[in-house]
Amino acid sequence: MLSQEENVLFTSIGPGTQMGNLLRRYWHPVGCSELITTKPQAVKVLGEELVLYRGQSGKTVLMQRRCAHRSLALDYGRVEGDALRCPYHGWLYGANGQCLAQPAEPEGSGFKDKVQMTVYPTQEYSGLVWGYMGPQPAPLLPLFDVLRMEEGVKDVTVQNVNANWFNHVEKVTYHWEKKPYGCDNVMLIDGIADTHISCYGYPTANRFALPPVDKSGELVRSMIFRVPVDNASTLNYFVRFYPSERKVMNTSKQFVEPGVYTPLESDWWGINVNDQDRMAVEQQGVIADRPNEHLGVSDGGIILMRQMMRESLAAIAAGKDPHCIIRDPAKQKVDFPQKSTMMEKKQDDVGYALGLSKQTQDSLV
Repeated sequence: MLSQEENVLFTSIGPGTQMGNLLRRYWHPVGCSELITTKPQAVKVLGEELVLYRGQSGKTVLMQRRCAHRSLALDYGRVEGDALRCPYHGWLYGANGQCLAQPAEPEGSGFKDKVQMTVYPTQEYSGLVWGYMGPQPAPLLPLFDVLRMEEGVKDVTVQNVNANWFNHVEKVTYHWEKKPYGCDNVMLIDGIADTHISCYGYPTANRFALPPVDKSGELVRSMIFRVPVDNASTLNYFVRFYPSERKVMNTSKQFVEPGVYTPLESDWWGINVNDQDRMAVEQQGVIADRPNEHLGVSDGGIILMRQMMRESLAAIAAGKDPHCIIRDPAKQKVDFPQKSTMMEKKQDDVGYALGLSKQTQDSLV
């Protein structure tokens, strides 16, 4: 079990918290490339209100949401070139956050030069906009194998989950082996010859295989990137890929209500496989009651993951990088093992494609 103090430590991710400081040292998805335009969008990441937009040059900008003048929400603003203008008094901010114009101030005033908005670095890769909110120099963005796959169908889906981020990353069990990218989850079950391997990409990602959805019979290579919104909610960025003669990328957002799950009467949970994990995460409570838990031998992965969190917090306190930070370009490409014969077997009444975007589902008909 965890003490109440440690439970608060691990689940508090806002600015100024120890865990928030840890998570800010990694790149996180903050939007989908296809959906980011010159219309600013409000986003919330690690408890911080931000605005994301695409400048007219194509550059993506991640900036504090509230105008430095009177705190108006800048998702109601207007993009001019790569700059963003507040609709209230017209203050204009460059893509670097520097105030460029204050129309109501006296001509020649140097006041604007003293105003600097918070802006975070972004980069685009594999259909996602990635943001980095930590100290400089920023580490390299890990180029995970699923992100690099292109010869086939790639599906990027964003879904909200009404639970703290730590409920997600503790969804681990069976036998775990520590790796440079995090851990391998090796499922060994007496009487079953197949060894199923999935992977934990520290601190917030998982890599795994899903049953085929296409007539090719290829397993769906899958990753989840869990992005803490605040202490009570998370955004899951699902990236799924399967080899195909068609080379397409589909992007979608799915909003789900807490406690509402896709039914499947023939399943012993009564819930479709695509929603079972979300049910397990949400129904622990928004923040799980870890001081009253009882962990067993099969929970070794949870114990290992928590220890990795403690080690990373200690490394930061000592002025070092936390676990799994990549700074060497030779190590930037990350490949995961994939082994799962059991996933090749499909149940006829399970909608394996329900978690995919509508465009991808329609293409399978």
